[in-house]
Amino acid sequence: MRPIARKTDLVIKKDTGQLYIEDVANRKYIFLNPTSAYVWEKCDGNKDESAIAREMGEDLGVNVSEGFVSQIMNKLFAEELLVPEFM
Repeated sequence: MRPIARKTDLVIKKDTGQLYIEDVANRKYIFLNPTSAYVWEKCDGNKDESAIAREMGEDLGVNVSEGFVSQIMNKLFAEELLVPEFM
């Protein structure tokens, strides 16, 4: 799956890697820790879980599993911050 980070109807504030998001359309506030923020920002419709895990691992110098990234994506979908890639 190669989801795309939703960018419309959001007010985003970044502070030391964390994101504070006001979802204007759904009238709610969402907090993303640095790890979730990293994954959300990488969701551009071109990368799947394995590509994001590989990039994160390279950036952090640790092994990151595809399953870990998939869990984060599921939470981002639940918060309506990701939309599926349209083919």
